Amino acid sequence: MPARLLSLAAAIAATLLVACGSSGTSTEINDMAESFFRALANDPPLAYTYLSQNCQDELPFLEFASGTVFIESILGENEPSVENVRVLRGDDSEIEAEFDIVVHVNDETVTVVAGDESSPSTFIKEDGDWKFATCEDFGLDFVASEPEGEAAADDRVTTEETPSFQDLAVEAEADGSNSLPGSFVDLAAIYGAGYGQSDGFDSASHVVEEVDYVADGNSNPPAGGPHWGQGACAEEPAASPPMCGPVPWGIYRTEWEAESLVHNMEHGGVVVWYNTTNIEVVDELEALVTDQINAVGLIVMAPYLDMEDETIALTSWSRIDKFPVEDYRPERVLTFLKAHVRRFNPEGF
Repeated sequence: MPARLLSLAAAIAATLLVACGSSGTSTEINDMAESFFRALANDPPLAYTYLSQNCQDELPFLEFASGTVFIESILGENEPSVENVRVLRGDDSEIEAEFDIVVHVNDETVTVVAGDESSPSTFIKEDGDWKFATCEDFGLDFVASEPEGEAAADDRVTTEETPSFQDLAVEAEADGSNSLPGSFVDLAAIYGAGYGQSDGFDSASHVVEEVDYVADGNSNPPAGGPHWGQGACAEEPAASPPMCGPVPWGIYRTEWEAESLVHNMEHGGVVVWYNTTNIEVVDELEALVTDQINAVGLIVMAPYLDMEDETIALTSWSRIDKFPVEDYRPERVLTFLKAHVRRFNPEGF
């Protein structure tokens, strides 16, 4: 039985090689492949767009995203390379190709997938762009070929059971490591149960009442906990239904209720809260956050007047970094955002 493709990245790299043809340089191909790797790691919804419409119809996004987590987990720090692309047939609207995928481990080249031992990949052109059309190569049904060479014995790629987004979220919520930016907030201890680990009240219950997070023992502003979810919020608080959540990702100068914003953190996001009259800092912070929203999404920035004056706070699920405005540094904010956007991500956004 031919081995299935191991890596979505490899499939797209092959697409790029064929689409560019002889006119594309290796540098351009590498740049495009690297752009895809960033999407794979930071924005699975964007990576999903590389599939044909037929594949998207057949393969639910959550299954696809689970597969991307699997790829990351088995490759670790090893970046795949595509070699020996062979176009078997093709025309202007559809092509079939095979190729090898290798990784470099301890100065050794390890073949992860040998093209001549795998099923060829089919690509079709939709709206002027090549899309991957071999749908069964994605999701959770990967079968990796045997690595070759001496390095394979010590660095063999395996197909261990893929943890679910739920499992990864529970692990992320409980991670009190000092290596992560911000202070740890033990939500499971505060609310009596970790994320999704109780049939009743747990660290992420949907409620239809105001929540006194400080009285609960949570941080201020909160870094998770019970929250509102009575329908999605509108573009502005005044136009939103009561007890809505989450709010649309973006920048706001109008205050949202904390119960709505906590829902954004449950969806893998980071909230940037501020209570300051320093417009220069707010403007600079908005520019920085806007760049990050454009790059990775899942960030909300909004005023929050229920914390100390002249204060900025960054929160993700179970993490907070709170400091006086005078201690604001762009690097501090970027470090938190890059570490925590989608770190806790139970629904695979």
